[in-house]
Amino acid sequence: MNIRNTFLAAGALAALAVPATAQVVRPKVSLSQAVATAESQLGARAYDAEFDVDLGDMVYEVSLVKNGKPIEALVDANTGQLIRQSKSLRARLPLVGEHLKAAQTAPRSLAETIARVEEATKGRVAEIGLERRGGRHYYEIELVGAEDREVLVDLRTGAITPLIGD
Repeated sequence: MNIRNTFLAAGALAALAVPATAQVVRPKVSLSQAVATAESQLGARAYDAEFDVDLGDMVYEVSLVKNGKPIEALVDANTGQLIRQSKSLRARLPLVGEHLKAAQTAPRSLAETIARVEEATKGRVAEIGLERRGGRHYYEIELVGAEDREVLVDLRTGAITPLIGD
């Protein structure tokens, strides 16, 4: 048996060692529900959200703005309960001043934006964040299960544009 066949055989054995009952664990709460919880309980507007595993627990990290100041929140991805909130020392993205104001005064909440995008694309939003391009604010969104994997949503108009080759 040559070295290539040895590696192929080892790979096949490793694949067989995975239990047949192994399942992918998925959150019970949607990103949209987690964002809505954080917004309503904190009286703030979300501008960034993503799924994460924090010390072994599935959570959604939600960045919000209230009275021009950023707040970070963790929402349990299984129960939908707000776990923790903290004032951010600085926003994760270079969002200061006018950017936070844009998020706070957006015509639609982040939860509404997520729902609209999921309905329009038939996908599920995995991550969403606010950014500025060409003098305008957009939500950049990563999708799962949609034809277009990434889209931009204009903060003011709500127009959804596929991102190609970004």
